[in-house]
Amino acid sequence: MRILAIITALMTAFAAPAAAEMLSVTSKMANVRGGPGGGGEPLWQVLRFSPFEVLGRSGAWVHVRDYDGDEGWVHGSILSKVRTVAVKTEKANLRESPGGEITWVLDRGYPMKLIKAEGGWLQVTDGETTGWLHSSVVWGLEEEEE
Repeated sequence: MRILAIITALMTAFAAPAAAEMLSVTSKMANVRGGPGGGGEPLWQVLRFSPFEVLGRSGAWVHVRDYDGDEGWVHGSILSKVRTVAVKTEKANLRESPGGEITWVLDRGYPMKLIKAEGGWLQVTDGETTGWLHSSVVWGLEEEEE
């Protein structure tokens, strides 16, 4: 019995960490608050498609972390599993095709919905403009997508 406990402890210690759950904002704009519940002033606001890493839950509220490492709470009713990314560099070139002409320069934090990935390139949209970003300039991808 003691050997089984030791083996279980070793397996737990060396187990690979679970992939972080990622959710994104579905409403046009969302408030990120300092705690669960609708009371109090928002800490900051985010745009539709903003990706978050889920840290925990309290009732209908979700404790989240953004691309900058900032934490807050968002109501779960405005979050979904739609895959999105945010620009993590100061600027990012949105291109018409992988490696193609630059069509728009995005600022740090700008959120985009992920359409598909091809090699190191991501086809993305903000709902109005569609283009390609290199995966090295965004946050929100799962390890296998990077």
